[in-house]
Amino acid sequence: MKKTKLILLSLLSILVLLCAGCVENTEVNDSSNLTNLTNTVPIENNESATNKSRIDINSTINADSVENYDIATANNAFAFDMYSKITKENEQNLFFSPYSIFTAVAMCYDGAESSTKEQIANVFNFPLNKSILEISSKELISDINSDDKEYELKTANALWIQKDFPIKTQYISNVENYYSGKVSKLDFVKQPENSRNMINDWVESKTNDKIKDLIPDGAINPDTRLILTNAIYFNGKWMNEFDKENTQSRSFYPSEDEEISAETMYAQRYLPYAENSNAKILELPYKGNDLCMYVVLPNENDIDKFETSFSVSEYETLKSNMDSRAEVKVWLPKFKFDTKTELSDQLKEMGMSDAFDDKDANFSGISDEYLMISAVIHQAFVDVQEEGTEAAAATGVVMLTGSADIEPEPVREFRADHPFIFFIEDKRTDCILFMGKIERPEYE
Repeated sequence: MKKTKLILLSLLSILVLLCAGCVENTEVNDSSNLTNLTNTVPIENNESATNKSRIDINSTINADSVENYDIATANNAFAFDMYSKITKENEQNLFFSPYSIFTAVAMCYDGAESSTKEQIANVFNFPLNKSILEISSKELISDINSDDKEYELKTANALWIQKDFPIKTQYISNVENYYSGKVSKLDFVKQPENSRNMINDWVESKTNDKIKDLIPDGAINPDTRLILTNAIYFNGKWMNEFDKENTQSRSFYPSEDEEISAETMYAQRYLPYAENSNAKILELPYKGNDLCMYVVLPNENDIDKFETSFSVSEYETLKSNMDSRAEVKVWLPKFKFDTKTELSDQLKEMGMSDAFDDKDANFSGISDEYLMISAVIHQAFVDVQEEGTEAAAATGVVMLTGSADIEPEPVREFRADHPFIFFIEDKRTDCILFMGKIERPEYE
């Protein structure tokens, strides 16, 4: 299996907070059954995707109740913001779990105060009233972890603490109660390698061995005081599997590159589908019908141009215009890869700078000792083939001291033979769990 730079497949988010005192100079929506499938939805090209994907701050940061805060909308807006940052830095396949990053940082946010809290809220669309986020997170985690025999979907959180480091009792209680976080004490100072192995073993076990070595060698040092981890794993079969006999090597046209061959699946069936003047969207449901994959295929083979204007609002508009029963011929390449990246720079650029600063970071809700984030590590894995999809991701945050009958319609074609964007979404909550881009399909 190939590893692709700066791309997330199995998502594991880790935030590392460093205690400055020990370091010198440390620093969206349901699918409506519309009969008119070809109504176009204009895309404004004079506004960046990052700005367009922002949601109304007043409806998120200043939410005054759980009922008035939509955590899935907040997560999905962050997904597009992070995508726009990551995709600028690479022209390869991309995969990450916005939900994993969102949840790992939410646990950090529970202990943030002052401008550190405000900056994190702006980047992640968190409400300033922490209790609203806590309750919303608990409900979302419960929905995701609800048992279903048709598929596997689990998420888990953990808090790893340097033994004898003073953590506030209320913070630990919040992590356990609202995030179902496992709390463990390790010796980062005297046994850094043993601590790293224990955390990585936990991540592997929660992602069916798909995310390995999330915490890299050297990431833990004598100043490490806290590591927060989130892991998410999904394994689902398509509602209607692709026939392997129809899979053939077909042409695929990467952006501004020579034609390549890709193992491409084929099927003709009735599926939720819509199109406008810029793109087509197709829904591929998984068994159980709680989760699905949305594939967004630009009409032109220019993914860079498409990305600059494709926003969360455009995505939601496309979904809302889907016909729930369109006959579609589908060509979709198989792909399988994993990615790993460190997200500190992206989060700083998005406005979350104080959390990484040795003077301005304020996590006094976690401890009276000084803490700052030193690294946010994210790793992801995805495997899409005839039977279904397997995806996993983990995030580590390291902290240091310091249908009815319808009239027949023409058969549509959805030929994904050039770069496209895809989402794995929980239809019960409308939460984007995974998001990615295929620039060059690869499968081994």
